[in-house]
Amino acid sequence: DRATPFLNPALFRWKYWEPRFDCPEPRSFVIEKDGTIVAHVGLCPVTVRIGENIEHGVHMIDWAADPQVPGAGVSLVQRMARSHDFVFAIGGLEVTRTILPKLGFQTVAQSLTWARPIRPLRQMLHHQVRDLRLPVRLARNLLWSKMPRRTSLLGWTAVDACQNGIAEGPAVPAERDAFFFRYLQQCPAARSLPFHILNEGRKVGFFALSVVGEQARLAGVWLEDPSPENWCTTFQLAQEAALRHTNASEITASCASAPSSAAAAQAGMRLRGGAPVFVLRKNGAADALPLQFLLFDNDNFYLSGPRTEFMT
Repeated sequence: DRATPFLNPALFRWKYWEPRFDCPEPRSFVIEKDGTIVAHVGLCPVTVRIGENIEHGVHMIDWAADPQVPGAGVSLVQRMARSHDFVFAIGGLEVTRTILPKLGFQTVAQSLTWARPIRPLRQMLHHQVRDLRLPVRLARNLLWSKMPRRTSLLGWTAVDACQNGIAEGPAVPAERDAFFFRYLQQCPAARSLPFHILNEGRKVGFFALSVVGEQARLAGVWLEDPSPENWCTTFQLAQEAALRHTNASEITASCASAPSSAAAAQAGMRLRGGAPVFVLRKNGAADALPLQFLLFDNDNFYLSGPRTEFMT
């Protein structure tokens, strides 16, 4: 609750990235002392449209500070916040979740993680846990992958949103444009697969899958009519797209709204965890950000390791 200690500019040097909001490439913002980094935050720029206004913000991907330099991490975040219309963070260590509210961040949602096996036999060949419970897990996931049964989606289809190998953007209003999806196509860690949602041949929505190893991740969804029924249809289309266009053994999703979470459950996915979403608006603005805080708004879009860590 005490004021942040003043950092003498004669002792510390700021290295600040002036963000380009037409480019979503993550960058860093650090404080150095005697040539050593004592505080760091990873940033990814985000642009949103609120009515007639456009706001420029950043997603805090990572935040760390040297405990031997009190106040460095807090001062870093405060300076960063003054330079943007909004800042948001998803989850973090317990110490981060304790500090952010003291800096003015509001908890605006819970980002819930859902998962479902879609190729159980293939999954067991690559599962990170291989013990005596493997046969039981296989039997469970075989049943899980079949229940509930997929319903008929008469008139609904998902079609590739790439033309000549170049990704298109959503045909419905969204905070992301075609440039964003073309940028994601260049990611070396995750394969991005965008799809238009068609109903009776008309574009009514858009979703994208991020494929990392044996896992397909529902990274983003935009719907012309975000009704519970259309959310549920989208989750089913996403699972079918993962089966048709990838070799993934599991599909996952992050949901921060009631309709999307309900749709995940209805589509056979099960809750596997959650994390709070923190937002700081410049000048204490109270209106909500038009962000769904899906995987496109999180570094889980591309995070990977030497092998897939299945959630099922």
